[in-house]
Amino acid sequence: MMPDTTAAAAGRAEAARILIEAAQAEAVDLVTVSALELCALGGPKHPLFEEAAARAWGQLGGRRREKVIEWVTEGMVERGLLIEDNPRTGFWHPGRDYSLKPELGLTLAARCRPAFIVLTEAAGLNLRAPRFFALGDQAEPVRGIVAELPAVLPPGAAGDFPNVRKLGPLGQFYRYVLLSPGQAASSLAELTISSPRHCGEAVASGWLVSACHPDRKKPFGYRLNVRGDGISARLDGSGPGDGAAAGTGYDIERLRSAMLDLITRPSR
Repeated sequence: MMPDTTAAAAGRAEAARILIEAAQAEAVDLVTVSALELCALGGPKHPLFEEAAARAWGQLGGRRREKVIEWVTEGMVERGLLIEDNPRTGFWHPGRDYSLKPELGLTLAARCRPAFIVLTEAAGLNLRAPRFFALGDQAEPVRGIVAELPAVLPPGAAGDFPNVRKLGPLGQFYRYVLLSPGQAASSLAELTISSPRHCGEAVASGWLVSACHPDRKKPFGYRLNVRGDGISARLDGSGPGDGAAAGTGYDIERLRSAMLDLITRPSR
């Protein structure tokens, strides 16, 4: 299933505008979805998608994948993420049209057509880490930032995902939150001022934070290596104009400023 995100966004433009406006004051929770649901929504075709999930999706086979899409779509309709444009007839119809709940529409708009993406990676380790998708258009390249946060099965939702433990990478969850650029910079600073951790223990020496432009021949133009101890951090930059960022003694406020520069730099 591949909903028409453009048509859906146009039909709910006012709701989307209200959400974006609200995010300028405080973070707005959008949706929490599984990798399986993202696949049914066309996730493997997005500019950035988990390789393990895309591989698992591709291994399902065409016929089985169609059945899974039907099942997943019905589940998203029941959860209110998809809205049927025509009333139910009591049976599944593959040609049925759906509109997107505004929160899901914003999430997919950011994932499908990001102005740029900010990636965070634990140095030398393949850990799930936050990603930030710039939501905008030609008139306003950055209207907001949609953060993709690794998540677990939402409380009370076990009944909606009875086989999640058997799904492997397709059973992973992602929480999406709409932020202002300033809020996104604060989130990045709070994340990277400490070393990457797992179960409370440090597992890597630092973070790599990258600004990625999927529509360019060389998508990665600016990166920051951040090594923090929880109180201050050292930054090493790579890319155009990186000299100002390199240095030690970055407290949380100074680190936030560096992250805000990383986020706003692509829109200049």
